[in-house]
Amino acid sequence: MWQDVGMKAIPLTSRQRIIHLYEQGKSTRDIAEYLGFCVAAVRRVRQQFKQRGTLQPRTHLCGRKTLLTPGRKAHLQKLVAAQPDATLAELGSRLDRPFRTSTMDLWLRRLGLTFKKNATRRRAKPSRRGQTAGALA
Repeated sequence: MWQDVGMKAIPLTSRQRIIHLYEQGKSTRDIAEYLGFCVAAVRRVRQQFKQRGTLQPRTHLCGRKTLLTPGRKAHLQKLVAAQPDATLAELGSRLDRPFRTSTMDLWLRRLGLTFKKNATRRRAKPSRRGQTAGALA
């Protein structure tokens, strides 16, 4: 009766129960079977509690770290201030290493910088795909 928790953190209430059962003298295997976790997960909760002194999961340390360092952030803001009409590709090529346009778009949005669309290039009305002139629906 093993529970697949994937990469999610074990809930705080379950962590508290694990430590409580350890304090009652239960074995790791008994706790794992009782709560439905694997033995390694139960052992890891106890080890982390001993090391850190808290049961709070450290989920803020998970995931990919951003490449938008404070130095790059400041440099990007200077580039945009110097040339507000620069394209995403131009901005990406002017940093310390080249970045793709999708990355530049994401970073500018995070910085709260947006771009204004050119009104003359916008369509006056939506295109009518698959319909001929005068055809009834």
